[in-house]
Amino acid sequence: MGKEFILSTSEKKTNIENYPSLKNCLTDIKGFKNRLLPVIKLDGSVVAEKWKDIPFTFILHNDDVSRIDFQLVDGKYQLITPLTKKMLDQYQRVKRLEKREYLQTWAEDYIEYPSYERVDKYTNDGHLIQSGSDRYHPNDRAVYDYEMINGTSMPVTKTVQYYLGNRKWQSLEFFRYHYDANGFLKEITLHIPTCEVKINEKILYKKNSKGFTVSKKMAKHLIPIKKINSYSKQKSFSAVFNKNKADWNVKVDYWSIHGIQDENVTADVGEVIKKFAFEHFYNSYSGINYNFTKERRDGIHVKISEKEGLPDMFEFTLNCLEKNDICSKNYIEKSDDKVILDWGNGKFTFEHFGYIIKITKEQYFRSKRFSISGQYTLQQAVMMLVTQSYLWWHDFEQKRILDGLMHPYGSDPILLNFKNSKTKNGIHRIIEAISIDREGDEEDGEPFDKLWIGEQAAWEKDDETPLDPDGQKMKFVAQFYRYHLFGTLYLFYSEKHQIISQIFQDT
Repeated sequence: MGKEFILSTSEKKTNIENYPSLKNCLTDIKGFKNRLLPVIKLDGSVVAEKWKDIPFTFILHNDDVSRIDFQLVDGKYQLITPLTKKMLDQYQRVKRLEKREYLQTWAEDYIEYPSYERVDKYTNDGHLIQSGSDRYHPNDRAVYDYEMINGTSMPVTKTVQYYLGNRKWQSLEFFRYHYDANGFLKEITLHIPTCEVKINEKILYKKNSKGFTVSKKMAKHLIPIKKINSYSKQKSFSAVFNKNKADWNVKVDYWSIHGIQDENVTADVGEVIKKFAFEHFYNSYSGINYNFTKERRDGIHVKISEKEGLPDMFEFTLNCLEKNDICSKNYIEKSDDKVILDWGNGKFTFEHFGYIIKITKEQYFRSKRFSISGQYTLQQAVMMLVTQSYLWWHDFEQKRILDGLMHPYGSDPILLNFKNSKTKNGIHRIIEAISIDREGDEEDGEPFDKLWIGEQAAWEKDDETPLDPDGQKMKFVAQFYRYHLFGTLYLFYSEKHQIISQIFQDT
């Protein structure tokens, strides 16, 4: 079995060096400056004691090269693979990140916490047709329709449906996507019709040793939470009441309220539940264009039924006024190979390199980089950014990615897990966001670096174990992942021939 380590900076000298100098890694650096960049150098003892004093170095190169080979000579590498001496792609940006320092591996395994993020429903041919998020939008879901645009199946409408209770949904917001002659999104129109909406919310109670907890029965998006191994600890609405002989207190959201135990305690607790249940509804549905008079809250009529003196069911009635809006997209540059788009509070640059699309997000004087598969067109990539969804999916065998597309407002890409289940008419995909329990996050906010060692490589794609000159499989050493490198680097070693091979696979 292999083991994955998180790398962090060390105040003391260690066996792992971050961004070692080129001259300390290559026997001859002539012609390779700005073309090869060592990113991590580690003593072989980090991997196995038998390799002590053997330097293993991960070297960044242009990502159109998938393999380079080195001869090990007096503790340095001598390049033996014919290599076009091309300037390192995006070298200047990488150079700014360069920081020579020593790194350490965490002594204990880090702990991953998956949280239920959303459920997407796809057709058998990989088109997203329905999406719901328990964490961010617990009361609504999006439904998509597609048409052929410039030879590609593209979404033309998105309908936002709101949960009314009792397994009923109502379509309230209607979006239409308009495209130019080249298939790029041109504008989005929104229509909300005049209508009356009645939403029922059930209050759930659960006794405990000190009192009871209160929550709302929310919409279950496509798949019940009970079928998911783990889900978000962030509950949509939750309150905990504790009581003793003299007094009681309640903690809900960020509030803490205290009261005295008397004959009116049930009524007092009930008023607290009513207040926060209404506030939660208002915050959840404030985006709907409903009718109001002096204040927004005046436009909501509330009917409450009780059970044993406490609120049992809320019926909220609100009136939506007709609303129409148009949002045009501002492109700074637009072609099939490169797109620069102003979106939100930032600027996104999409570059298509055939097998990969590199995306640069410039926001608040910071630049972040992530990538998606080159199987998409830039027209599709723009739509996935705008909808913050993977509208098309071709590889349902993929279980895990580092994602920046569904979370464009976040400072860093987020690690996602996928769980797929086949249905009669398509595929349900449960998406979990992974948080890492670790200390010592880097000051610049970059995601963690990972070093994997073991008997076998954990390939991003197909097994590409290199062969030595005798035709024998070379021994796997380690693999290294740093997110702005857009892929994973793998090292293999032939002790007999003193050859080290490096394989690159994009994520």
